[in-house]
Parts: sequence; structure tokens; C-alpha cells
Amino acid sequence: MPLRVLEKPRPASELGPTGREALKGEEVRRIDDLPTWTIVEESDTRLALIRELDEPQAERQGLVFTHEFLAVERFGSPGPDGRPGWHMRSSGRCDLRKDLGELGVADVTLDPAARPAKAAREVRLLVTERACASGQRADGRVRLAGMETTATEIRLIIGVAEASGAVRTCQGNPPTPFTVRLDEPLGDRVLVDASIHPPRRIPAGG
Repeated sequence: MPLRVLEKPRPASELGPTGREALKGEEVRRIDDLPTWTIVEESDTRLALIRELDEPQAERQGLVFTHEFLAVERFGSPGPDGRPGWHMRSSGRCDLRKDLGELGVADVTLDPAARPAKAAREVRLLVTERACASGQRADGRVRLAGMETTATEIRLIIGVAEASGAVRTCQGNPPTPFTVRLDEPLGDRVLVDASIHPPRRIPAGG
């Protein structure tokens, strides 16, 4: 999703005739609160909307959903007008992540067996890969893609390199231990996951 969508949001109440027609498509649930949704994409073949949840919804191993997403597309057999009709493509909760290029998305928590002290120069994390990896840990593939230190925070950007092998199953993956070395003691600063938008404090694991 382009960053401009978040920087200059257009509420779904500004949808044109095509977007409003899409919302009447097959299996598309009724939306009564259009002003709370933001237009991600509106074209002759696709409509995508996003809405920030009133409260983030925590799941497992650091996974926290912050938004709700809706996509409607034209597909299937042509109708009387010669064009496919509008149908629901996807609907559900999500979070917003930076595009890390070749690195995949991961959920990050603090290792409950090694909570960092103020004097710590190392931070032990548990990193859970979201991509299909045949239920294996991501040892050797976790990458620190960025680290920014301020007076109050240490912001980390962490991703995972793709697993090798042409065929990978998708039964979920266990967390992978990963250590980040700091240039100076942690002190009172907060550890923040900056791969998420907006950045969020890294939760405790366990």
C-alpha cells in the first residue's frame, strides 16, 4: 500500500459511482460507517478499503492486528454488459508493515527467559516467520534490517530471508531466538518494532 494513502487519506464516503457499485457486489457485507474507512484503491476492476481498529487485537507470538481490510474485484463470467461482476476478494484483519524488499514479515517478542536489564548491551528476541517454511525455525535467516537509537527508544526493523526449497508447507512456524547487539547499554529506553506502521513497543513473549 503506498505511504501516501496514510499520509493523505481519502475517506470511503468520497467513493465515486464505481466504488459504490463495487460495495453492492456478491458476498460483500454492508458497510454503514464509510467515513471511518480509507480508500486504498478505486478502479474499474478493483476496490480496496482499510480501517484502523478501535483497539489493536493481540493474537499469538507478538502478532497484533491493527486494521481491517476489504478488497472487491471484478471476476468470473461476463454479465449482460459483457463484463465480470463485482465479487468479494478478501476481508479480514491485518497489520501494516514496511516493505523490506526480499525479506519476509516476522512477528517479534522479547525472549521471556532473558528480559534485558538496564545495563544490557544485548537484547534476546523471539522472531516468528509468517511465510510458509514447513514448520521450521528461521535459524540463520533472521536479519536486522535497521536500528535507530534515540534518547527514549531503540527502534528495530527485523525481517526473515526466504527459506530454501521449492516446496514448503504452511502449518505455522515456531519462534526463532535472535540476539541484537547494542552500541551502548539499553538503559531506560523502550524497544520498539519499527517494521510496523505505526511503530509499536515489542511485547514480552511467553
